Amino acid sequence: MSSASYHSPRRQEAAAQTRQAILDAARRLFAERGYAATTVQEIAVAARVAPATVYASVGGKPRLLDELVTSAAADTRLQEAADRVTAAENPAEILRGCVAAARFGAQEYADVFELMLTTGRTDEGAAAAAAGAEQGFRGGLGLVATRLQELGALAGSTDEAIDVLAYFLGYPSWRRLVDDFGWSYPAAEAWLVDRIAEALRIDHRGNASQAEASGSA
Repeated sequence: MSSASYHSPRRQEAAAQTRQAILDAARRLFAERGYAATTVQEIAVAARVAPATVYASVGGKPRLLDELVTSAAADTRLQEAADRVTAAENPAEILRGCVAAARFGAQEYADVFELMLTTGRTDEGAAAAAAGAEQGFRGGLGLVATRLQELGALAGSTDEAIDVLAYFLGYPSWRRLVDDFGWSYPAAEAWLVDRIAEALRIDHRGNASQAEASGSA
């Protein structure tokens, strides 16, 4: 075994740790000082690396923000929740799982969402990151809507269901209920499950509502 091949895993591990330290520093400083007010130099100091390392490992500020958004979407806990939702056989279980996953994202990555909201209107890089995040979010909701349709639980179209889910489960809804109105996350989650079930005409047993069934008979 050559010396290069022996040390390669260590170098890869060190590079991954450096990259994560840079992203962690960027996330903290963006949240504390704002995206526009934070410099790459400050991120480098917080991550204990040279500015050139920030650019080489991740990139400039737009790329840093994009990576923060991407890493949030790629969180394995969210992926596992999505797998459970799409594998469920009961529409009510799917709905509750979808709302629970959205709650996790809103709680765990509130600072990242705030960045997108506050900088997306003035910074092209942030706007692009926000657009990518929204596309990914709606794509995930599309899987939920398709699964509900497969189970015969949707009275309307999947496009309508995606719009309803996106309206209720987007970060601004959580922010309004929790931050502005002072609700707890569990209370907001329970309320959103009820409202979405009403909007999509799905009862808590996972069947189409009796009113809808009667209307289509």
